[in-house]
Amino acid sequence: GFGAFILLVAIPYAVTSPSNVQKIVLAPTFWPTIIGWIIIGLGAILMAMRFFVPADWSSNDADAGDGTPLPGGWLRLAAAGALMVALVYVTPILGLVWTVMLCFVALSLLVKSSRPVVSLIVAIALPLALYVFFHHAAGVAVPQGEFIRLP
Repeated sequence: GFGAFILLVAIPYAVTSPSNVQKIVLAPTFWPTIIGWIIIGLGAILMAMRFFVPADWSSNDADAGDGTPLPGGWLRLAAAGALMVALVYVTPILGLVWTVMLCFVALSLLVKSSRPVVSLIVAIALPLALYVFFHHAAGVAVPQGEFIRLP
C-alpha cells in the first residue's frame, strides 16, 4: 500500500536527484527508498503474523482496556505539541543535537515509557550517532548551539 506508493509514485515524481552526488547515502532518493522498503517489509511481516500467529483475544495485558481515554490524555497531547514548538525555538540556542536529546527525554517521560533507562540511552546515543554520521561522514552541516558546540 503506502510503501509501494512511496516507491512507485512519490519518489519518482516528487524527488529530484542530481547526477553529481558523490555518496549514495547523500542522494535525495536514497533514504526515502529505504523507508519505502522498510514499510513494505513491516507490512509483509504484519500480514504474515495475522495469518500464521493465532490471535489471543482474551489478553489480560495492562494495555487492554475498555476503550475509554486515560485521564490526562488531552493534557499530554497538548504537552507533546508544546514540545514540538519548543524544539523549533530552542534549536538555534542549544543546537539540534542537545535539543533533540532533551525533547526525547521529555517525550519519554510524557508517554510514561515502560523502559526509562533504555529511553535515556536512546535519547543520548541516537542524536550523537546521527550527528557523527551527518557531520563527519557525510559532511552535512548540523545546526550548532550558541553555548555548547560539538566537535
